Amino acid sequence: MLLADWIMLGVIAVVIILGLVAGFSGGLRFFTGGIFGVIISIIVTYFLLGVVNSWQFVQDLLAKLNDAMGLSEQACAVIDQVILAVLLFVLVQILRIIIVKLIAGLFEIDNAFFKVINKILGIVVMAAVAAGIGLLVFQIIYWVGGETADAVSQALDGSFFRLDWVYQHNPLRSLPDIFA
Repeated sequence: MLLADWIMLGVIAVVIILGLVAGFSGGLRFFTGGIFGVIISIIVTYFLLGVVNSWQFVQDLLAKLNDAMGLSEQACAVIDQVILAVLLFVLVQILRIIIVKLIAGLFEIDNAFFKVINKILGIVVMAAVAAGIGLLVFQIIYWVGGETADAVSQALDGSFFRLDWVYQHNPLRSLPDIFA
């Protein structure tokens, strides 16, 4: 086995331990609270802003807001979008907090069935986070390129966990094409 395989075994052990200790509800609270929660809310707000902005009643409200402000058309176009984005962000934050509290509360029910499910899903959440971090690291190495990428590719060749295949077929490599 390669050094990368031993590191992978260590990561798997840490994922299992963290998943069992934190459980699904603890992992959910950690990865949706604090700065992570704000980042999630910003991303959701960004994607929802175009949808909400296309609704006719929102356009009518923005038109009334522009009339009430009495500013130039260019200034109103910017200000009303900022106000809409801030209001939508606040709503997304409130909904995120409510949803996380409800889901986490459900998985913290003092019942043997829910305790087992909480632990199993905790391992799944931690595994998903570890996989995401690993794919991101592989993508950064790919972007750096040159001798570093070649050295990593050679170091992963013949991996028991097929890390060489994961590095070569990283799904994050298609993200620049999607956003372009």
